[in-house]
Parts: sequence; C-alpha cells; structure tokens
Amino acid sequence: MKICMLAPEFLPVWGGVGTYIVELVRHLPKNVEIHVVTPWRDRLGDSKVSSSDYDFSQYFGSNIRVHMISRASDTFLYNSSFQHACSKFVPKLVKEEKIDLIHSHTAHMPDLLLQFKRIGIPTVTTIHTTISGQRAGTKSLGFSFSNLEYSEKLTYLTYPFLRLAETMYFLKARQYVTVSYWMKEQAKKRFPKFGDSIKVIHNAVDTTSFSPGRRKIEKKVVLFTGRLISAKGIRYLVEAMPIILRESPETLFLFIGPGNASPYERRLKELNIDQDSYKFLGYLREAKDLVEYYRSASVYVAPTLYENLPIRVLEAMACGVPVVASNVCAIPEAVRDGINGFLVQPGSISQLAERVCCLLADSKLGAKMGENARRTVLDEFNWNVSALKTSDVYDQVKYGFQ
Repeated sequence: MKICMLAPEFLPVWGGVGTYIVELVRHLPKNVEIHVVTPWRDRLGDSKVSSSDYDFSQYFGSNIRVHMISRASDTFLYNSSFQHACSKFVPKLVKEEKIDLIHSHTAHMPDLLLQFKRIGIPTVTTIHTTISGQRAGTKSLGFSFSNLEYSEKLTYLTYPFLRLAETMYFLKARQYVTVSYWMKEQAKKRFPKFGDSIKVIHNAVDTTSFSPGRRKIEKKVVLFTGRLISAKGIRYLVEAMPIILRESPETLFLFIGPGNASPYERRLKELNIDQDSYKFLGYLREAKDLVEYYRSASVYVAPTLYENLPIRVLEAMACGVPVVASNVCAIPEAVRDGINGFLVQPGSISQLAERVCCLLADSKLGAKMGENARRTVLDEFNWNVSALKTSDVYDQVKYGFQ
C-alpha cells in the first residue's frame, strides 16, 4: 500500500492537525509506504523554529518520504499556495510512485484544486473542523477584531469565499473520516448525503511518550497548551486567575503555544496579577519538553469555545493530569465529569475558577482523577489502535474503489 499524505501542517507542529498527521504517520504499519506532501515552514513571528531545525530521519522510519513543495511563512495565506502546488505535484507523484490512495484533511482542504483533475485513485479525508464552526467559536468570544490572531482575522474577512469553497469540496465522492462522534453529527447536518458512511476514528496519543512522571516544579501549576487564539477561550482562564490566586496564592500559571500573548498580558496587568504568577513560554519544539510540563501540572485547563476533540487535552490526560474543560463539542467524549476531570459551562469564569480551586485544594482527588484520565486514554485514545483502524480504512477504500 502506497499513501500520499497531504500535510498542510507537519514539522514544526503548529496545531492539532499537524500533531494528528505526524503521529498517524509514525504509527501506521511499516508495510505502508507514505509520501508526505507538505510545505516548508519558515520561521514565523516570535517562533524560533522552522522545518530546517528537524532531522526527519530521527522522527520517521524508512517507509516515509517527505516532499516539500511550497513555503509557509504565515498561518493562513500559505494554504492557497499549497493547494496550487498540490494540484501540480501530486498527479506526477501518483503516476511515478504508483500511489494507491490520497489522505487529505479539512478544514485546510489541500486537495481543493486537485479534485478537479482525474488522477484515478480514491481519497480519504479526515474532517478535523469546519469553516463555519471555526468562525462561530471566534465570534462567540466577543474579542475586538484587532485582538484576534492573524488566521482568525482572515477567516472572518474571507468567510463567504471559504464557506463556498468548503461546500464545493464536500461535493466530491470520497471516504470521510472524523475524529469524534460529535463532528460526525455536525457533518451529517451540513451535508446529509453523507449519512452513516462517515467513519469515526478518535484522535489519539502516543501513550509511551505521553505518560506520568515525577513533578519537577514544586509549586501548584495550572497549565494551558495550544495556539494562542481566541476560540480556545484563554481569556476566561485569565479572568479566573484573580479568583484562583486568592484561594491558592502560590499557584503558577503556564501558557505554552505559538501566537500573540500581548492581549492576555495586557489584561493580566490590568488585573494587577503579579508577573511571578504566570509565564507565556511560547512554542516548544520537542514533544519531550512538553511532556515535562504536563507532568509538572496540578491541573490542565481547556476553556475552549469551539474545538473538535483536542489532542492537547488527551496529552494531558495521558500524563495523568486532571482536566478542567469546557463542556463543548467532542470534549465530553473524553472528559467524564467528576471521574477523570471536570466539565464546565463554556464562558463561565466562576465555574472554571471553582473547579480549578477544588483540584488545587484536594491533591488526593486530583491524583485519583489523573489515574482515571490515564486509563481512559490507554483504553480509548491510543495511537496504536487508531492507526490500525485508519490502515483498515485504507484497505477498504482501495479494494472497494477497484
């Protein structure tokens, strides 16, 4: 089996789609030959990392070849140049390498232009999110336009065009996979013709790399990871910090991920939060460094307004950390309220603060929930299982197409 993996995000990992692709490629059976087609990622903004900082041979086996066919120097406009490059490069790759199947991803839609060419092989598309869902999540926060992240601003400005492109994209017959039952229902509502043909293969974690370990920070730590975009609800954690610090004054808040921290830092100053109480650590290049911060955390917080099934939540759970997360989208498929974490009403600062304070005050409860969280990931969100299920889909699509 030879697969062409269209990877709008790869290394360095910029978001959940990038994490998904990297881990799927690493965990697929070794008898699957994978051609990863991706853009070259330039150093971006405050990020000190680019594609040149990675030795791909250290990350992937001999069954994986990486083709960099365009450049990415931003988080939005690069998609159009990558789509154009795919339409030129992939047909040649399919012919020369005798590719059996293409695996694409949306909402990026890297094969948007490619679908108008006759390449004679089937396509599998993983639905990570939708354009309308992304816009709704950003809009619900109520941030001023100037405080939105770059990609959020452009999604807002180009929304009618993007929505039309997405509609055209989903007209093509292909096998759709999504990473949660919630997203399957969302897709069925928008595109009823899909019916029950959409296959659900949950997001997953490498449970060997992401595992519990000894804490290296003695303070109580509240951790957030992910891109610093408004839809992830970072604002609500910032607003909850004064309440939490009154109950637990020595708590340290860590924010890890790429993006513009300035709006949140300004608000923290307005709230008179001591700078020793928080750190914005930016992008971490190596997963092993991220694991150490998960292991240091007393509580992991995901106050998101819109996400499918966040891999970052699963990573924290795999490291045995109790999670406080918004009761939205597919998060309840992993976080079971009162068992392996707490679910809170999205946008409720008081409820978010109360649940975080509860876990900070009761280490035994946190430890028990953390154990349950780890068990949940081992049983249900393990890449060893999800990659095999994806390989099975490849086989079904390939032989069904023939």
